Amino acid sequence: MTQARNISLSRFSQLANIPKTSIYRRCTELGIDTSSGLSPDAVELLKADFGLVQDEPEPEPPTVAPTEIVPSDFIQPGQLATVEAHDISLPDSFDASAMVRFFDGVTGQATDTTKLVAIADLALNAVNSAMDQKVQQQRAQLTQAEQDAQALAEKIAAAKTDLKVKALESRILAERQTAATQTAESLFTDLMALGKPAPDSQP
Repeated sequence: MTQARNISLSRFSQLANIPKTSIYRRCTELGIDTSSGLSPDAVELLKADFGLVQDEPEPEPPTVAPTEIVPSDFIQPGQLATVEAHDISLPDSFDASAMVRFFDGVTGQATDTTKLVAIADLALNAVNSAMDQKVQQQRAQLTQAEQDAQALAEKIAAAKTDLKVKALESRILAERQTAATQTAESLFTDLMALGKPAPDSQP
């Protein structure tokens, strides 16, 4: 046999249609513990105290047979009349592009962009090749210029040394030339003085 379980004050309030505060106050007056809900005995005590009578269950409504609204033989199967079928196809003269132009109105300009990329690659490769040749030529010219500058510096340094030596030699020769000339002029003067009377001696 299944043992009846406690019910809450709220549930009993709903079933009895009595405010919960009134039920709680009456439980306090009757000494009914509500900490765990209302036991079956407490429920019976409260029902008797509030003068509640167990309602009889309402009888189930009698089963009524459904009324036949549409007779079962209302829809009679029949055979549909045969309809002549025709195959539909587009005429050979149909031009889809013409219809597109009719609705679109404007035909956009299209370019093969793949070819543009290929042409751009060719142009860029040509520019890079030309630039490489220019840089290579500049490097060769720079190398030659640096070599020529070094050779010129060495030639100038050697020429300066040689010129300094030659300048020193030229100065020595000039000094010797001057001395020799002066000697020759003195000798010529002496020669011209030969046979001339000596000047009178002063008293």
